[in-house]
Amino acid sequence: MTDTAATDPRLEAAHAFLERHAPDFGALRSASSDASNRRYWRAQGPNGESLVVMDSPPDKEPLAPFLDIQNRLEQAGLPVPHIHARDLEGGFLLLDDLGNDTLFSWQAGAEPRARAAALAECRAQLITVAQVNRDGLPAFDAPRLITEMQLFDDWYRAGHLDVHWSDGQAGRWAELRDRIASRLAAMPPVFVHRDYHSRNLMRGENGWAIIDFQDAVTGPLAYDLVSLLRDSYIDWPADWVEREIEAFWRQARATGLTEASLEEFIEDFAWVAVQRHLKVLGIFARLSRRDGKHGYLDDLPLTWRHLQWALDRAPALAPLRELIAGLEPENARG
Repeated sequence: MTDTAATDPRLEAAHAFLERHAPDFGALRSASSDASNRRYWRAQGPNGESLVVMDSPPDKEPLAPFLDIQNRLEQAGLPVPHIHARDLEGGFLLLDDLGNDTLFSWQAGAEPRARAAALAECRAQLITVAQVNRDGLPAFDAPRLITEMQLFDDWYRAGHLDVHWSDGQAGRWAELRDRIASRLAAMPPVFVHRDYHSRNLMRGENGWAIIDFQDAVTGPLAYDLVSLLRDSYIDWPADWVEREIEAFWRQARATGLTEASLEEFIEDFAWVAVQRHLKVLGIFARLSRRDGKHGYLDDLPLTWRHLQWALDRAPALAPLRELIAGLEPENARG
């Protein structure tokens, strides 16, 4: 056992879990971590094969939601990491090793034609995702949507920027926030991954495998498409975004997922994008201030630009654009 394992009880327990279920595999090496409390460890087998141990502390990241959604996605034929062993009490899973090629990392060195094809493939996959069994999943209802948007006010506006609002401004914010939540909550619900973006899609033999899906809900059809096309980590070319929105809408109409016109769908997309970008700005600020993960501040400027893009396409939210004018990230100011 390494010195690191001796001083890290979770890593020591992960080694014991691996020894029980894959005794021929070697010592664990760090694979990655994410914005939550989960960590991932990679182990090599005797013939060069590789598996991953997911460390999900049960008091912070219980495994039940992950197992539930993984089963739903796998039953729908979608590419997800297969589970080889589990320890619910300890908080460990033994998973397929999907490698290191996220869509985010892969596309950085890919040719434009390959990048465009990959984006189209992920967009097409979302039609299947939307049709996954959603029985019993929590609804992306107005209270949940409001709670998410309030992260912008609490952690980004007040916490990160330290900007004070008058009572009148605070009242307008609450009114607009609630209006956005009501509109999104009234949209016909489908299965929603919630974080279908370039860092949660892994390049594999069977297409772009989906990870980090445990927070799935029922919500607006456009939500996962927003996560993909208006990614906070990649600024996809504008003409690709417009093309993929229309292609998705055509697929969704053909499969009966929506009866909206293209113009109506684009407006819904914009409203959903406003909600999501407000939330993400708040989350990135919170990750920095509360959790010490300051690298996410580098992603604030792109998220802000995406928010402005969405507001351009939602004329009824002009009062929100006016209210938040001047709140752009400090690292986006020339």
